[in-house]
Amino acid sequence: MSGRRAPSLDLLFETLSQHERKFNRSFSLIPSENRLSPLARAAFLSDAFSRYFFDEHETFGRWSFEGGSIAGRIQQEIVVPLLAEFGRARFVNLHPVSGLTGMTLGLAAFGGPPGSAVLSVPVACGGHPDTGYVARKLGYEVHELPFEGWERLDLELLGEHVERLDPTLIYVDHATALLPLDLEAMIATVRRAAHRHVHVHVDTSHVNGLVWAGQLPNPLVCGADSYGGSTHKTFPGPHKAVLFTNDPDVAERLTLTAVNMISHHHLSSVVALGITLLEFRDCGGAAYAAQIIRNAQAFAHALAQRDVAVQGPPGAYTKTHQVWAATPTPSDAHGLASRLFRAGLVVNPYDPLPSLGGLGIRMGVNEPTRLGLREPDMDVLAEAYAAITLGGMAPEVVAPTVAELRAGFETAYCYPEPECSTALATLAAALEDVRVRHLLDLTAGNS
Repeated sequence: MSGRRAPSLDLLFETLSQHERKFNRSFSLIPSENRLSPLARAAFLSDAFSRYFFDEHETFGRWSFEGGSIAGRIQQEIVVPLLAEFGRARFVNLHPVSGLTGMTLGLAAFGGPPGSAVLSVPVACGGHPDTGYVARKLGYEVHELPFEGWERLDLELLGEHVERLDPTLIYVDHATALLPLDLEAMIATVRRAAHRHVHVHVDTSHVNGLVWAGQLPNPLVCGADSYGGSTHKTFPGPHKAVLFTNDPDVAERLTLTAVNMISHHHLSSVVALGITLLEFRDCGGAAYAAQIIRNAQAFAHALAQRDVAVQGPPGAYTKTHQVWAATPTPSDAHGLASRLFRAGLVVNPYDPLPSLGGLGIRMGVNEPTRLGLREPDMDVLAEAYAAITLGGMAPEVVAPTVAELRAGFETAYCYPEPECSTALATLAAALEDVRVRHLLDLTAGNS
């Protein structure tokens, strides 16, 4: 502890303030992150944060944890109906508290008995690096879905794999992706080749906001048995996850697995999700999702025009929120990311980027789009990126330009005044704790 200050409340809030000041003059280009709206943040100041909600009365006709019964109506009456509408599903499971717990729940519910074969996307082709680990911990034999190169599935070989391996589950975890897979063709191939019904689950953690707004196909419409994932990537909600199905037997399997594996699913996060869903419906969610695609393509083009080694097919480069780039010196990707961070561009060194087979820079424009940036602003971000990565410019020289652009934007696609103040005043009037009321006043002032 030599040279460090002793832990204290002052130190804690000074450090938190440093974080806030940094992100008030920076842009997160990490594709796994997004910005919760000012109003949705208020969910974590409510007493609901402290309560369990197990929905026992609905299931068993009695309460053991009745403390969450009132706030829990938000889940039943607002969140689930909106998710069913956006997700185009009859059944919604809100138990997962993160994308990874959603993955674990899906694997546990649908993978079958120990020793069953499970197919998933190879990490080298954009699969999530934890899928195989979790599946093996659950006792499954994990096999890779066959790809042609890194962009698309080899459907002929897929049929042979399904016929030979007789899998119980195909878990489509295409997380690091510029081009969406042809789910309809993939699922049709599986159905033709399978000896029995194979459960197909599509993990849409990165692209839920794009799927729910119709920018990418809905997996259930494509023939999947279930799908879902994180609510905080292209969808700008809290850190949580949701799973969907149209099959009542599948829904029951999910529920029976979840109640024994996850327990409490964080009621305040459900409330924050409800606020974000209402904002998505009422404040231009479809326009936001369409703008993500336009911004990603504009950013990729602007980088390529400055001789950055942008990955993906020339032209559009990307059909998702992600933009990838090789670095001049691959071994310096983390050092480069640190220089970009000092300049106000927060990026994700990632290994392996499928197109490179090794270390590169993975970026996403979902949070800048959430702040209201449009195509011309992507040119400014690309210029700053190129100045650091190719021009050798010092981060301190570039940072003022990034900070100036950031100062012109607040969280967009969410409720403006007076809706925010009215909603917060309704909550503040019910609070007895003066200190929490004061925090709500501050939240209203920043909305």
